Amino acid sequence: MLDVFFLSYDEPFADEHYELLQLVAPHAKRVHGVKGIFNGHKECARRAMTKNFYVIDADAILEPDFDFSFEPEWHQQDHIFVWRAKNPINGLIYGNGGVKLFPTKVIREANDWLIDFTTSVAGKFKPMSQVSNTNGFNYSSFSTYKSAFRECTKLASKIIHNQKDEETETRLHIWCTVGADKPYGKDGIRGAIDGKEWGLKYKDDPEMLDKVNDFEWLHEKYMDTTCT
Repeated sequence: MLDVFFLSYDEPFADEHYELLQLVAPHAKRVHGVKGIFNGHKECARRAMTKNFYVIDADAILEPDFDFSFEPEWHQQDHIFVWRAKNPINGLIYGNGGVKLFPTKVIREANDWLIDFTTSVAGKFKPMSQVSNTNGFNYSSFSTYKSAFRECTKLASKIIHNQKDEETETRLHIWCTVGADKPYGKDGIRGAIDGKEWGLKYKDDPEMLDKVNDFEWLHEKYMDTTCT
């Protein structure tokens, strides 16, 4: 089977989720505490022993029927594959927060990437129809705000290659309006609205858009909006 990596940083339930993952994928390895999305995935690639490797985020809650058995055909081994995830606040189901399969050599040799790591680092991206997990990002006020802000900045600025305008606008509207009654739902909506505003304002400024990958800056942004 292909290598499976569990990518964690400071999630309070990471140990529990890693134990649950090992019931499905006993060979899964953990990469913990590496700062930065790019650096975390580079560490996974460095440790990988197979041509492709899976990454599951620590806040993902796997679907019972997902088993990491898919292996790409030889002519697609340089692609990134992304499965769909359920959003626990607004009910959206698409690639945000889903399980991913990366080409080891491409990630090892990567030197840079655009604002959205998964859709830009390899240049070849394939969405998968199966739902792999629930994206359990709403475990605290800040984690929920952060995830919503980041995603809605990307949606509003339309930086993701081959995105469809109508689909993007629908997702953005749902992020900004649905789920106030869910755990930390109001924080998610607040983050979505702020992220949409940021994405529209700086859609032509990659440096400002890239701030969504600076979690310290995001925390300052969260605190500013919380205190006003």
